[in-house]
Amino acid sequence: MVKIKKNFLPAMFFNKLKWILASESFFWHFDPQTVYDKHFKQDDNFMFTHMLFICKETELGKKQEHSSWFKEFEPIIYFLNDKIKVKRLLRMKLNLYTNQNKVIEHESHTDINDKDKPIPDINISILNFTTCNGGTIIKDKKYPSNENELLIFNNLNKHSGIVQTDTQSRIVLNIATK
Repeated sequence: MVKIKKNFLPAMFFNKLKWILASESFFWHFDPQTVYDKHFKQDDNFMFTHMLFICKETELGKKQEHSSWFKEFEPIIYFLNDKIKVKRLLRMKLNLYTNQNKVIEHESHTDINDKDKPIPDINISILNFTTCNGGTIIKDKKYPSNENELLIFNNLNKHSGIVQTDTQSRIVLNIATK
């Protein structure tokens, strides 16, 4: 089941985040693959990303890393907690897809895995920053990209992004929570 929340963030806050994402001081990193998994072949698909926050398991325990921009986006977690109970943030990652003049469906995948198996008690939330003809496929159903709309689903559900052809870029925030 996919929960859809239209106008998820207050307009003033959402527009502030959009302004940040388009500013010269916000850095995007080229990612030559959209999915890193030993089961997928390397493809020519690419995107730009910005990891706002990640919690990694290490030999010494849990290690948290965050971007200098995390504090600007952190309030999203409190708005998300009003929709689903958030016990712990695992990851916040921004994806920017550029217009490649053709529709591209990326590999279907799960985000948070343990030994190649998706972890079941994790929610994935995708916040769209762009209205365009791209979107997200979750369990073979396409959800269009509508600005300030949030999709919430269980990590067990495979999903993939669709590159747009009608705007220069498509930006989404992918959030994983327990």
